[in-house]
Amino acid sequence: LFKTVQCLLFAYTFCLRLSLTDKQTPAIKKEMQDVTTKLGEAAQLTCQIVGRPLPDIKWYRFGKELVQSRKYKMSSDGRNHTLTVMTDEQEDEGLYTCMATNDVGEIETSGKLLLQAPPQFHPGFPLKEKYYAGAGGTLRLHVVYIGRPVPAITWFHGNKPLRGSETVTIENTEQYTHLAIKNVQHKTHAGKYKVQLSNTFGSVDTVLNVEIQGK
Repeated sequence: LFKTVQCLLFAYTFCLRLSLTDKQTPAIKKEMQDVTTKLGEAAQLTCQIVGRPLPDIKWYRFGKELVQSRKYKMSSDGRNHTLTVMTDEQEDEGLYTCMATNDVGEIETSGKLLLQAPPQFHPGFPLKEKYYAGAGGTLRLHVVYIGRPVPAITWFHGNKPLRGSETVTIENTEQYTHLAIKNVQHKTHAGKYKVQLSNTFGSVDTVLNVEIQGK
């Protein structure tokens, strides 16, 4: 599409033919891919989005817009858009979204950041020096951890591995492990309990001291 423009300059008349290009809504040329990196290293999420006029690029995590900072670095050459995340905690995992907007539309693409790390007990949920339960009641031991891949988890009472049964329940998730033992008695259930976490990057264990109160 062309338009002729007549101009007058220093008493000379001339014409320019200007190309008027249609506006284009933002379009994804390359979707964002999931990224896996080691905890503590920089992770880069990238995508390709074009449009005319050049779209405004914003990055989001869980619906919250990210801003340039020590933790988040954004860069763009007009086509390739990159978010660099300086990972320093397991909670940096999750879904990240790139949104492109211009005068005629908007579009978004998302990718997951997955972090690999040896298991460790979550510093934000310190363990107690001693745990208590009443005789005949239920003993509950709750341990929060971080680490990816999700570790194999084993509970011990003394040196004996614990298994699920009518009285023993072990619940494992990607964030915690929970041991519950019903109808505990001083002679059989007091003492030291150990929880062991292992994945391909390492292993860790800790001992929890349990006291059963009452007869």
